[in-house]
Amino acid sequence: MTTATAPAHIAPFALDHGRAGLRNQVRSEWTKLRSVRSTWICLVIIVAAGIGLSALVTNIEAGRWAHLGFADRAQFDPVRMSQTGEFLSQFVVGVLGAMIVTSEYATGSIRTTLATTSRRTTVLSAKLLVIGTVIFLVSEVTAFASFFVGRAVLLAHGGKALPAGSSIVDQVRSATIPVVSITDNGALRAVFLCGVYLLLLTLIACGLGFILRHTAGAISAFVGILLVLPLIVNILPSSFSASFEKFLPSNLGLAMILVTSRKTDFAGILLTPWAAAGLLALYTVAVVVLAGWLLVRRDA
Repeated sequence: MTTATAPAHIAPFALDHGRAGLRNQVRSEWTKLRSVRSTWICLVIIVAAGIGLSALVTNIEAGRWAHLGFADRAQFDPVRMSQTGEFLSQFVVGVLGAMIVTSEYATGSIRTTLATTSRRTTVLSAKLLVIGTVIFLVSEVTAFASFFVGRAVLLAHGGKALPAGSSIVDQVRSATIPVVSITDNGALRAVFLCGVYLLLLTLIACGLGFILRHTAGAISAFVGILLVLPLIVNILPSSFSASFEKFLPSNLGLAMILVTSRKTDFAGILLTPWAAAGLLALYTVAVVVLAGWLLVRRDA
């Protein structure tokens, strides 16, 4: 009796573990991502919304400066205005993050993907790495471009940079619109964290895709977390809701981008930017770990 053995020259390709398996899976996921038209549509929307809304909102607020009261001028945040497009982009990245997973479950191609990879967690890691890298790069480029576009709009309206060391009181009393530089206190951090916020939301959406394995369900859950959950919390008694509002993902994202003031009418005093980023990262890890656990235990 003889034992059949695989030819030596195909053995390396039959093994799929360690770094080689992840590297090959990343190539596969990148090919899938860039070959789908919806990917490019979503990325174009992120860029267009980020820059376009920045210019529009900044232009509107700059035109209202002369009519603003002291309280409104004190909360005038040119950096936050320049990142207004983030409100729309957060839903776009959620749709894209969910669909790169759920589309394979819808067509059944996930079975082939899992069958050709010895470790299911490698598939999860590769998808997160590819979509995360793409969204992070596009979001950061858009965030910085939006900042400089917003700054240009303020300058076009006669805005001027306040002297170094100026306080909020100086901003309130200023007859001209305050303009900040990227090197001013908090500006660089806020713009950078805007891209980080969209990255973390993308990973959460991707994790929800693996957990729910259904496009409508994953997108609905994502939108519910960002929009519906805050509405539910707001209708609860204030003594109860005040303890939770600042920990909601959408308010964490706002805390990461604000520069002028951390006090809001709807969530009280928000967390500090890095604390908010850290907590949102913990949420992301929790969702991804649950997704990985379910991916390993369930059938395709």
